[in-house]
Amino acid sequence: MTQKITAYAWASGLIEFGNSVPPGALPIAKGDKQQIMDNVIVLARHSYNGYEIYVPGIPEADSQKDATDALLRFSNLIKARLTH
Repeated sequence: MTQKITAYAWASGLIEFGNSVPPGALPIAKGDKQQIMDNVIVLARHSYNGYEIYVPGIPEADSQKDATDALLRFSNLIKARLTH
């Protein structure tokens, strides 16, 4: 049986993984742990320290709408890659 995981993002764009989405975070994608982590890590923006990953477009977003649009684009990209 494959292990399931959820990728989620905070308002700052910080991406984390877990079994469920904590209050205040928004889901990116859910599915097979290895597939989710492989795709999210490759497509995410990596921090300078190398320990954190971010949704591209959220850290520099000028408005909440721009941040939401960036999250939706990223989520759709991840989900499209998971179906292939």
